[in-house]
Amino acid sequence: MSIYDISVERIHACTLSTTAFIMMISDIEGALQVINALNHCGVPDHIDEDGWPDRTMQILSIAQMLGHASEAQLIPDRLFERYVADLIVLGHQTDAYAWNYGFRAGVTRAIELRYEEQM
Repeated sequence: MSIYDISVERIHACTLSTTAFIMMISDIEGALQVINALNHCGVPDHIDEDGWPDRTMQILSIAQMLGHASEAQLIPDRLFERYVADLIVLGHQTDAYAWNYGFRAGVTRAIELRYEEQM
């Protein structure tokens, strides 16, 4: 599974099964740990044609999906507190700027969609 396979819809669907949710969170945590290890060891990152490092884009994507799902309240509190809170800390430790930007972008998108639904 690619980290880009994580979507708001998939996050929500996985909340119906604690096992599926744990597996998805484990995939995300593993991706963040790999990014941490590569950065720590000084392994150069691939830069795409727009000048963005791949690892930064992965962090942005993960954070955006979690931010959106969190703001839309798609993750039950029991799962959020037990699994997602630690993942947010790990994401922030991995790259605070990318994580915060992505998470805020996801929250903003959820708010925009909620506003559009009310119209």
